[in-house]
Amino acid sequence: MHHELKSDEIPHGNLKSSNILFKDDMEPCLSEYGLMPINPHDPDPTNDQTTTPFKADVHAFGVILLELLTGKPVQDNGSGLSKWVTSIVKEEWTIEVFDKALIVEGASEERMVVLLQVALRCINSTSTPPTIAEVFAMISSLKEEEERSMTSSDP
Repeated sequence: MHHELKSDEIPHGNLKSSNILFKDDMEPCLSEYGLMPINPHDPDPTNDQTTTPFKADVHAFGVILLELLTGKPVQDNGSGLSKWVTSIVKEEWTIEVFDKALIVEGASEERMVVLLQVALRCINSTSTPPTIAEVFAMISSLKEEEERSMTSSDP
């Protein structure tokens, strides 16, 4: 979405788990495309309106990842969940943030930790967030690595 619409300066602007719908084949679709008005002719050069909504989408994607990994609902636009996860990880109790149902289902802890790191990079307010293209590359790399390890372990 960001790749296709970046040149048109159109972010989603309203990413949240309740706006992710699934088709019969489980293909995700985004709803409530919250177009945010962007004025490329803004006379204030310090007001980077184009970048800000795209960064907000990256942050929201990170919150969605946290929801998926923790199994906890989001309140306060994700700030409560983000703070909770960050505090648990700082105490080095990372395994405690994960939804027990994921572990029972046999989800890879290593994969969950990598996805958690991606989510934390997306929500980290003290550093420059990754672009959505960088997030996509991180997740694709994880998927490719997992596929390679699966094919190399086949008899």
